[in-house]
Amino acid sequence: MTPTLSPALRPWRLAVAGCGAAAFGLHLPLLSRSDAFDVIAVADRDPARARTAQQRFAVPRTATRVGDLLIDADVLVILTGVHEDLIEEALDAGVHVVTEKPVCLDAGRTRKLAARARDAGLLLEVGAMRAHDPALHAALAHVPEPAGGWLVKADGVDEAARRRLLPAGFSPYTFDQDPPQPVPDHLEPHQVTALQILLWQGYHLLTALVLAVPTATATACSIDPAGRSVHALLHGPNGEPFTLVIGASPAGVFREQIHLADQAAAATIDFARPYETAATTQLTTADGIQSGFGDPFAAMWASVNARLAGQHPADLPTSADLALRVEDLALALAGLTRPGARTRKDP
Repeated sequence: MTPTLSPALRPWRLAVAGCGAAAFGLHLPLLSRSDAFDVIAVADRDPARARTAQQRFAVPRTATRVGDLLIDADVLVILTGVHEDLIEEALDAGVHVVTEKPVCLDAGRTRKLAARARDAGLLLEVGAMRAHDPALHAALAHVPEPAGGWLVKADGVDEAARRRLLPAGFSPYTFDQDPPQPVPDHLEPHQVTALQILLWQGYHLLTALVLAVPTATATACSIDPAGRSVHALLHGPNGEPFTLVIGASPAGVFREQIHLADQAAAATIDFARPYETAATTQLTTADGIQSGFGDPFAAMWASVNARLAGQHPADLPTSADLALRVEDLALALAGLTRPGARTRKDP
């Protein structure tokens, strides 16, 4: 049984590892205003970032070691680039986990961590905020059994957006600054690159796809010679085609769009730019254009609160289950990835 605590007695005590743009721009502003949660400690590889977050969001303390960070915490919130070691330390300490996605680049490791949490009666929640996105659920209500569609992302604004969210003097972290992450042994180098693109840039698209088509299967995948763009084909249970494109984009250009259709209806979602209000997301159907959707991050944290309190139906898949479906699908696509053909030059 998962340990439970009535939020009426006290808020859930959160320890936050990682003080980058996601912390400053998304999670800490929301959590610091919440009656259900209390951020009691923060940590970062750069102690100055942690101290700045502590001051800005009125957090009682900072920590430099994970053991100190976990003192008195109910939940470890992982907003770093690499997650596995932190998840293991939290589970060892009997602390619930909410982690940024993906759990890791090796679905086998994710499966073991999910099993460890389940066996210990602890939550392993994965920040798949698209699973809580009101716009996506409105589209799925309009097209409940898609017979085809496309999912596209090209992001040339993320780094600039993250830079604006950080306090003066701090630069955005990148995956290049993280320790190497283990990957499945059978993948070739170009397939590892495809896996990274799929899980670091395409995670939200894959989340939407597995929610729309739970039995989607990988059919083909290729990566461009520069190792920056992935094109994939997937099929539903009856051969329904779905195209996935994650492309390189010039600075300032952004597009994240999902289109789903069946014989009678279609729905197209153009998502808000990174770190901008979800109210700018637009859903286009035959009935017109809808906008003004609620914040998926707020919905995600409401779901975490409900799970901690034991109020989430036990027969519904957890976010760890959903993460495994996403990571398994990404791994299947990566395993099929063929390197892109180089442009032939005439002599």
